Amino acid sequence: MIPLYSNSQIRALDSFAINQLQTPGIVLMENAALGISQTILSRFPSVKSVGIICGKGNNGGDGFAVARHLSNNGLNVKVIYIDNPLSLSDDCRVNFEICQNLAQKRANLVLIQFSSTKQLKIFKDRELIIDAILGSGFSGTLKEPISLIVNELNRINAIKVAIDVPTGLNADTGYGEIIFKSDLTITLGEFKKGLFVCKGYENCGEIILCEIGVGRDYFEKEFTNTFLFEPDDAYRLLPRRGKRINKYSAGKVLTIAGSFQYPGAAVLTAGSTLYSGSGASVLAIPQSVKKFIYKKITELVVQSYGNDECKSLTPEVYKLLESKIKWADVVALGPGIGREEKTIAFVHKFFKKKEFKAAVIDADALIALKDILSKADLRKCILTPHLGEFSNLINLPVEEIEKNIFEIGSEFAKQYKTILVLKGAPTITFMNTGDIIINSSGNNGLAKFGSGDVLTGMIAGFYSQSKNLKEAALLAVYMHGLTADILLNRKTEFGIVATDLMKNIPATINFIKRSFEN
Repeated sequence: MIPLYSNSQIRALDSFAINQLQTPGIVLMENAALGISQTILSRFPSVKSVGIICGKGNNGGDGFAVARHLSNNGLNVKVIYIDNPLSLSDDCRVNFEICQNLAQKRANLVLIQFSSTKQLKIFKDRELIIDAILGSGFSGTLKEPISLIVNELNRINAIKVAIDVPTGLNADTGYGEIIFKSDLTITLGEFKKGLFVCKGYENCGEIILCEIGVGRDYFEKEFTNTFLFEPDDAYRLLPRRGKRINKYSAGKVLTIAGSFQYPGAAVLTAGSTLYSGSGASVLAIPQSVKKFIYKKITELVVQSYGNDECKSLTPEVYKLLESKIKWADVVALGPGIGREEKTIAFVHKFFKKKEFKAAVIDADALIALKDILSKADLRKCILTPHLGEFSNLINLPVEEIEKNIFEIGSEFAKQYKTILVLKGAPTITFMNTGDIIINSSGNNGLAKFGSGDVLTGMIAGFYSQSKNLKEAALLAVYMHGLTADILLNRKTEFGIVATDLMKNIPATINFIKRSFEN
């Protein structure tokens, strides 16, 4: 896993370099500018014209230094600087003055002081635009003229590159209102956690690291609880199947999902447990949809309840399922069960009895959980809400959650001693220990009915084999997203459906195994 850091930790690196290593700040700025310019030259070799917008702080200083290097390499560079030169930080002013002197001697470097957004028209012929306005120190809301500048830059059709952090984004929380929309973010020193979530995920584009000449060993002693999940982590967490396992030792899952109105949810959830490797998968479903299930997947054992008129769960069904609840290594509960009062009462009884070994709680079961949240024992559970369901569960608007997603998600997981898989772009898994794991796979093809049902089944399927809640959650989330990514090789994001995900789980497992075993 890749460790991710806070702004304060990155600033501590700068302080360490300047005060303890006696490395002048201007040298750090030069190291950063060299790395940034080399990255741009190698990534975009055909680009000949660049526009750079510079602020008054060190981010602006990086921009002036990058302008010099790109100009030195023959690119045509136009720079707009926002503040009066007298207000620039010391290191920023040094690089501004160097650029100013160079601009008097060469035609391919032009500096213009900002006075109106109309000046940004000079960037309309630029192939690439670099944001060097604010960097990582920003929090709050952009004010004019910077908010107007960012909006105008976002309208220009060009390759966009952000230095360190896109202007307008809080690098600690991943939140912002008006944000520079970048195709590439070249972040400095170390990866910052806010780049990978919420508005950061949406606006940073590709994220690469540029060192500033201090070395990364400084961070080996720095504590962080936030990480980015990688492919080799998935390989490491794949269940290892012994040669003598049988269908029961390979994992027993009870799926309580589906109803007369949502029978497909049952197929997707229970089917995904099998495709993820569980050996014995039992599906509890109303008698009224039993025939539908058998038409869709024959390998499931169906435990039907009620009569042909029964359409959903009731509290009385619990006694019928009690032995299977105790039998299963894990129960997957919630997808498509509906929100009728009697169904909610069943869910309440499920938690009150506490007879399950482990459970994955999703969808309608999360709605039912809200009423008993303060009393429910969630220590053996993985909860899988999307932002809307989580908002309902904790009575907090989605926008408020996104403003402080790390703290709110982590506090919930620690308070209820549970694992919270907060589905989204990207999905974030919060551990009861305080660790936060950001998923790195997946695409917008997952924004379909049924995708979450497949994930619930995958978590249950992997847990039934590993008996490790943390590992099952992390592995399933990554493999779920990777399956969607692999499907893009033969489908578009418009055409991926949940059944595709379910049936391609084995191919994704094989892809990971071959990637690291061959």
